[in-house]
Amino acid sequence: YAMNLVFSFDEGYSKTFQVLMHSIFMNNPHTKMNVYLLHESMPKTVLEELDEQIKGYGYSFEALDCREFLEQSEDFRINRYYTVEMYLWLYAPFLLPEEVDRALYLDPDIINLNSLASFYTQDFEENLFIAMDYKIKNQLIQPFNNLRLGTYAAENYFNTGVVLINIEKIRNERQADEITQAVIENKAILILPDQDIFNQLYHGEIKRASWEIYNMDPRMYQIFQLVLPETYNQDWVENEVVFIHFAGKHKPWIDREKYKLDLGKYYFEYETMIRDSYLERESEVLDGNTL
Repeated sequence: YAMNLVFSFDEGYSKTFQVLMHSIFMNNPHTKMNVYLLHESMPKTVLEELDEQIKGYGYSFEALDCREFLEQSEDFRINRYYTVEMYLWLYAPFLLPEEVDRALYLDPDIINLNSLASFYTQDFEENLFIAMDYKIKNQLIQPFNNLRLGTYAAENYFNTGVVLINIEKIRNERQADEITQAVIENKAILILPDQDIFNQLYHGEIKRASWEIYNMDPRMYQIFQLVLPETYNQDWVENEVVFIHFAGKHKPWIDREKYKLDLGKYYFEYETMIRDSYLERESEVLDGNTL
């Protein structure tokens, strides 16, 4: 079988996405992937570069231009610094090809360290999604989120960096319109737009998985590693952690030498790998031309 991976981001994240894809390729040998990119106006040159890279891994790649879909609702435009792409993944069940029954959505600011297989193939247990919540971090803000989003019964506030989507069940039971309506009605109170909408619409239908393994935040790791170094250390990260999510303002590819969190080293490792493989290919092409 092939795993379906879905992404939605703008041009600014294309390079970090390429590093993520390289990490997936390196840690999931002999696994077929169908890669779907939901976008609004990605430049043709960027799409060609992504197409070449992803097909070079033996994966299939489909970029779906969602402009027409988004134009159905002009109220949908959001202000501030959020792009419309951040919502597109929520519409994946209504945009992806008919044969897709489940898909893994990933933010582009992530690195993959171990096999995706057990996470991807797990049982939804009748839920629409599988996602992670930062229980420790959320205890302080849960009452505030419940009040703000009207989700009074919700015990969790889920992060949307890594989400397994039960495409088939959502197609059968829900409508795309409810997402659009929720965005329009809640525009004034949205802080983390797609995450807020996700939690408001689906809070009772999300199966919880371990964030430490599947959505590790480098800031949290730094604290855990100080408090419990015998459990949370480099060996544990390299053997157990599936995804590192560089959430928040500080990113290793922006801060570079100033990035102080330990897990940044994994981003730089894969970035170097991908750069080296490009240089290798270029020199092969040049050698071929000089023959």
